[in-house]
Amino acid sequence: MTQAIEPQETDGQESRAPLLEIRNLQIQYDDSSLIGGDPPVRAVDGVSLDIRRGETLGLVGESGCGKTTFSRALVGLESATSGEILVDGTDLTELEGPALREWQRRVGMVFQDPQESLNDRMTVGEIISEPLDAHDWQDQEEREDRVFELLDRVGLQEEHFYRYPHQFSGGQRQRVGIARALALEPEFLILDEPVSALDVSVQARVINLLEELQADLGLTLLFVAHDLSLVRHVADRVAVMYLGNLLEVGRTDRLFDAPANPYTRSLLSAIPGSASPAPDELGEITLRGTPPNPRYPPSGCPFATRCPAKIPPEKYPDLSAEEFDAIETFRAILRERARSSSGVSASLKRRLGIGTSVRTVDEIATELFAGLDLPPEANEVIEDARTSARSDPAAALELLRTEFASVCDRDPPAEYVVDDTGRTSRCLRHREEYDDPDEI
Repeated sequence: MTQAIEPQETDGQESRAPLLEIRNLQIQYDDSSLIGGDPPVRAVDGVSLDIRRGETLGLVGESGCGKTTFSRALVGLESATSGEILVDGTDLTELEGPALREWQRRVGMVFQDPQESLNDRMTVGEIISEPLDAHDWQDQEEREDRVFELLDRVGLQEEHFYRYPHQFSGGQRQRVGIARALALEPEFLILDEPVSALDVSVQARVINLLEELQADLGLTLLFVAHDLSLVRHVADRVAVMYLGNLLEVGRTDRLFDAPANPYTRSLLSAIPGSASPAPDELGEITLRGTPPNPRYPPSGCPFATRCPAKIPPEKYPDLSAEEFDAIETFRAILRERARSSSGVSASLKRRLGIGTSVRTVDEIATELFAGLDLPPEANEVIEDARTSARSDPAAALELLRTEFASVCDRDPPAEYVVDDTGRTSRCLRHREEYDDPDEI
């Protein structure tokens, strides 16, 4: 049973003072030109998180979950719609002009693609000097000395000062990007997929360089990545993001050894190969459907539309797991139909184990519910939804949502402390009345 317990000191990580305190951060994009007044895109949807001094915090999640938007907001490259980003009691979201530039001297950013993030018309020396010039750092001679110092720091040679990015390998270009990020002696470094565009052999050398720099310079790192195996190697703590929300945050060893959130478990189960960092007992988990439109996120749990541990509807508490899964899959299909008049996408049907030829909702529903003995009242609703879906998939979806409503569709999950290190998870399964470790 999950309890709200007090974190216990284990190895000093929990006692580190926060460098950044993020509170209910929201970032929305509103296109006022859209006909019909569509709601804004909720790229970051109420994130609260501390980033501790000297730690490496891994930020993981599927593409489009808001990782990059969140990280860019920390350096002032994205504007917050609401919430706070506190550094030494100062809210970064309210800074502008000289005050914002002063914070930007304390933070550096390394981008994903070293080929796209470097200007091919500038020499390496000019690229690394650019932040020094922009912040009017010392005089020209001292700037040049600083660039040579940085080249040596990241393992490049003095003669590289005069060369252009196209003359370097991918790993060397990323070293140039790291040198540029370190130019103003920052205390906080944001690494946005820093090795994903590099060969595996090169990745290891760049990661080793970053670890050496952190140890030598006392840096705090935010490591944004898709590669969970890599994150387990480099991060002290991990934050798992889905649809602009943090669903689990905790110490790396605890999170990988015993993931508390169904979404974390699904991410770990998707890692292929014998070197997977997932727990041995964790089987493959296939998620239904695709992530929701961030303009129209679920009103309850953000993961509710795809969650394999979703709590059954109150009206039908005795549905078998197979019956409930068929109903949820049918809802996912209708959700995709409502999104696009072209019908269910081939990729979705492959994930759902349904043939890729274009078929009617009736045909798909027949296959989904074949051999299942649904309660008569539930079966009647399914038949009504099948009929309605022929002309109006959205109406059929609403019918299913109303009849088979789950607490997961209705209640946003609170943040629950799930172990003695203060690891947190957002899932309604942690409520006392629903707590069932075998279902997560």
